[in-house]
Amino acid sequence: MHQVQNFRANFSQDEVVDTTSDNLTDYTVGSTELHDIDSTVRNLCFVWENGRRAFFNYAYLVSVDLVITDNLNEILLYFSGHIVTLKGYQLSPLFDLLFDHSLKTIRASNPRYLVDGQTQYSLVTEILLKSE
Repeated sequence: MHQVQNFRANFSQDEVVDTTSDNLTDYTVGSTELHDIDSTVRNLCFVWENGRRAFFNYAYLVSVDLVITDNLNEILLYFSGHIVTLKGYQLSPLFDLLFDHSLKTIRASNPRYLVDGQTQYSLVTEILLKSE
């Protein structure tokens, strides 16, 4: 006859179960969303004003180039097979978040909503997608 073992008998019946990992929290920085810290799949989603969407996996991101000018800033994202160009204002914080692979979503917004002197958040006004 085989002996049946209950391995959970060694633990308290009042064991606390961690449920914090089940709660998905989206962090918003301007018109962007960030990945959760413990997220294993890292995709970057681009959302245009007309509702169009495209996403790319960070594994295919080869390099990122930030071009700062007096007026509009540009970020060039070189994915294998595609180049994504972001145009907007105050894009340096986005560059830093891209460096850490923590950006989840970038949304384009109409530049008419930019208030003079608004420098607190990054504002992406245009997203261009080009196949190589």
